[in-house]
Amino acid sequence: DTEAYELGVRFQADVPGYITGIRFYKGAGNTGTHIGRLWSATGTQLAQATFTSETATGWQQVNFATPVAITANTPYIASYYDPAGHFAVTRSAFATAGVDNAPLHALRDGPTGANGVYSLGGGFPSSTYGSSNYWVDVVFERDLAPDTTPPTVTGVAPGPGVTAVPTGSAVTGDFSEA
Repeated sequence: DTEAYELGVRFQADVPGYITGIRFYKGAGNTGTHIGRLWSATGTQLAQATFTSETATGWQQVNFATPVAITANTPYIASYYDPAGHFAVTRSAFATAGVDNAPLHALRDGPTGANGVYSLGGGFPSSTYGSSNYWVDVVFERDLAPDTTPPTVTGVAPGPGVTAVPTGSAVTGDFSEA
């Protein structure tokens, strides 16, 4: 298939956590600029990022600028935009079973909907065909690492009764106690 698609997977987590990025498996003919997206089950786009520095084939990964907090036991959709087709696919992959890698679960087809979702041309992937696995995955973190970056002083605002002195200026005066 050589048309543009948004290809995705429905998933949920057993525990709350953060989706920090999207992955997809790329074949040799799957060229062009790819965009990873995270969606709510109802179609609200929660995050997006453009893949860069892709290899010719294999797993590709993009990280979101800001991780997205997700709720336990709530379905989401991870997808990527494929402008040139030639995507990886395994038909009937979700027909009778999902894929479990606790705490994440790619949902099997069932009462909450079918899995292996797509949209011809892009946009929210809500159509399905043959319970297909399009080899899309999420990067999940249960807890984000604490920010250990030391603060950087970029300027100091003078307090009441204090006059700022430009950098490099000489300060003179009598600083002795009276």
